[in-house]
Formats: sequence, C-alpha cells, structure tokens
Amino acid sequence: MKLVKVLSVFALSGLLLTACSTSTGASTGYNVLSKSKSSLTDTQWNLVEEDEIVKGFNGDNVHITITEDGKLNGYAGCNQIFSEGVLNGSSIKFDLIGGTKILCPSNKTEESFTSILKSVDRYEIKGNELYFYKGNMLLLKFKN
Repeated sequence: MKLVKVLSVFALSGLLLTACSTSTGASTGYNVLSKSKSSLTDTQWNLVEEDEIVKGFNGDNVHITITEDGKLNGYAGCNQIFSEGVLNGSSIKFDLIGGTKILCPSNKTEESFTSILKSVDRYEIKGNELYFYKGNMLLLKFKN
C-alpha cells in the first residue's frame, strides 16, 4: 500500500534526465547494456520508498541487478524476477518480465513493482541512487 502511495507521488513529479553513453550493436535498433555501464551493471539496486529500503515478504530487500549482458534479475517481494534489458541512448526497457510463482499472502507490492518496471523507459544515476522514469515522470528509486 505504502509503495503505491509513494509511486503515485513520484509519478507526479517531473524530473530531468541526464544523457548516458551507449555502446553500438544490437540488430533490433536497441543496444544491449555493456561494460561501459559499469555503475549500472553488476550492482544490487535496492528499491527505496521514503528513504527506506523496501522489504519483501521474507524480510529480504526488494532489489534488481542488471548484468553486463543486459539481463535484469531481482527479488520483487515474494518471487524472483528476470527480464532482458535493452538500451538505446539514454532509454532503457525491460520486456517480458518473468518470475517464479511462489504463493504469498499479499502480492500487491510485487504486482505494482513488476507492472511499473514494464513501463520504465529511461534511467538516471546520481551517486549511489538509480532512478527509473517514464518520460520525465519518476517511477522508481533505488540505492546500492
């Protein structure tokens, strides 16, 4: 519940996005994340809400990790999630987010988190914080 409230607040605030460098390559018109994204890749990014790390059903941090080959792996609050990440300039997209199917008492946080991840199209890193946007609207905030 708290996550949905905070995400709504983030969605109302438009923030500017700084450009990020990219590698060349993929035939889809998008570029798979590369080693040049070292501050983005191979780092566990913990979901933050009101400056507190969000905890899942079992007490573990809700988080994502993006590997050098562009894959997203993470924990959404109950289930493990995974996706292929693609990058085109300063845009980032996660298509077809999959996950394990463990039955948990309440999946509202998890459902909101994965739904919002699907709509992300841009990111920005400031220090140890990662911001995901849709256009200029901030959707999610992470810390490492």
